[in-house]
Amino acid sequence: MLYASTFVFFACVGLESVTTVAQEAKERARTLPLALIVSVIISVLIYVGVSTVAVGVVPYASLNTPYPLTEVA
Repeated sequence: MLYASTFVFFACVGLESVTTVAQEAKERARTLPLALIVSVIISVLIYVGVSTVAVGVVPYASLNTPYPLTEVA
């Protein structure tokens, strides 16, 4: 539980930094939502890409470990 909460904490800190920088934007109402949506889409694409490569390299049954990407490397 504590391990997962650190990821949530850093995700919230990242979103807070985006809104802090948005104060300096010219068209905040348009650029802030667009930037958040694009960043989430890029993150999802990276996650799906890494997961696809991991399953393509190693059989998915052997990825049932606490650190599955070390099995791929």
